[in-house]
Amino acid sequence: MAIVHEASKQAGWLSRMMTTDFCPWANRFVYWLKEPIGWFVLATAISILIGLYFNPIGWTVAASLTGLLAVGVAWPLVAIHVTTCQLRPRNDCIHEDDGCQMLASVRNRVPIPVWGLVVEGYLDCEGDDALPTVGLACVPPLCVSDFGIKANPSLRGRYPIQAPLISCSFPFGIWTARRKLTTTQSLTVWPKVFPVAGSCPIVGQANAEHGDGSRGGRSGDFVGVRAYRQGDSAKHINWVASARVDSLVVTERGGPQCVELDVFVDTSCRGRRNQLADRIRIAASVLIHLHQSNVPMRVTIGSRALRLATGSKGRRQILDAMADVPADGWDEPVERTAISNRAVIEFSSDDAGHEIIRIRDPRGGRRAGGRLTTKQIRSGEALADQVREFWTEVRDADVAA
Repeated sequence: MAIVHEASKQAGWLSRMMTTDFCPWANRFVYWLKEPIGWFVLATAISILIGLYFNPIGWTVAASLTGLLAVGVAWPLVAIHVTTCQLRPRNDCIHEDDGCQMLASVRNRVPIPVWGLVVEGYLDCEGDDALPTVGLACVPPLCVSDFGIKANPSLRGRYPIQAPLISCSFPFGIWTARRKLTTTQSLTVWPKVFPVAGSCPIVGQANAEHGDGSRGGRSGDFVGVRAYRQGDSAKHINWVASARVDSLVVTERGGPQCVELDVFVDTSCRGRRNQLADRIRIAASVLIHLHQSNVPMRVTIGSRALRLATGSKGRRQILDAMADVPADGWDEPVERTAISNRAVIEFSSDDAGHEIIRIRDPRGGRRAGGRLTTKQIRSGEALADQVREFWTEVRDADVAA
């Protein structure tokens, strides 16, 4: 049996004492000491006092510190004002965690090289742990230099969220000068999309060109026979059955049908950014799958309603709408204007942090007002595998087996 020793209470008490702010009211008076330049200014002032009242060597120390301050402040200011920087991505749209090549063009207008430039804030997302800051080693004199930058955005969105900056703290790092970039092009990061196996098991009431169903039509699976009606084509007459009953009998076939869906995506965050990110990825995967299957849908993301086009344009509409959802979500409630004869798919979450998908089929049980199916996507497990098995019914799988 493993033995766990109790942690030292003295160390915890000491750690709390060293990290507790006992005088928060005094922060505004000592805030300047959080920057290195503040300590250099304080040391210079103390050196001057020592030179005045105690020992002349204080003047030497003060002069040295003043020289360091002058160089440490002047060079960053000169570096960011003699250069112009443009930043643009090679691809305007990518998915989460996909590699992105970015191009930084820096023009140096002075005849000396410039060191220590840093581009920061382009892929910053408030509260995110990503490290988007990029350092440029050296910009040659009197030329325009192009720097290739590799980035892997981990969260959807339209970047930059805030104005990116070019900064410099070379050579001593005691003070940082910042200025906005001259030109910045935006980058759209779409949510990650996982493949979905199978197809939607809900059989709708609208005619379709392919699929399952038992709606009367001229194509599809054999359903039965019926009496001849005026206007029926002669090629559909079942001559064998007609000869038996001595009247015209027509073969009846079940034409394919498709379902009309109302899709609602809850965009509230509830303080859990990762949970909302997974919900957006699940919804995007299912919506892309349904759109590729030519299922007519009305999509509502938060308070935003979409009219999807066909083909690649509709796919881009879905991904762009998902990318527009902020990292912390929208507080607006989902506007549910569902039609009674339409199927409904709703993406939301529970208090335990699991994603909940509710599917209502109005034709699944008419006496009970439709069949309601609830699916749960568990957090902390392989999201791709769970999304792949989203449709529990894979048509013809049992027959093929």
